[in-house]
Amino acid sequence: MDFALERIRTLKPDQLSKEFLLEIAWLYDRIVKTGSKVPVVDLAFELVWPIDFVGECVRNAIDLGLIHSPKKGSNGGLITKKALKMLGQVDR
Repeated sequence: MDFALERIRTLKPDQLSKEFLLEIAWLYDRIVKTGSKVPVVDLAFELVWPIDFVGECVRNAIDLGLIHSPKKGSNGGLITKKALKMLGQVDR
């Protein structure tokens, strides 16, 4: 996670940039998988960014299909296969 945090800090915080939102999706997925009850808040804390900004980024990433919409009763959605392909984490 530390490497991913360093990588996102090299990018300009832009809630509309697909490159930036891919990094948000990766980090958000990691936090959701830890069992966080408030993943947006925890991600904002890790990044030392405003919660509202991180929440908008997560919403935009969901809208772009980079993060699955949270299922009923869950605390957050996981990264999509589309995003993993874009990040080069799975074969196309």
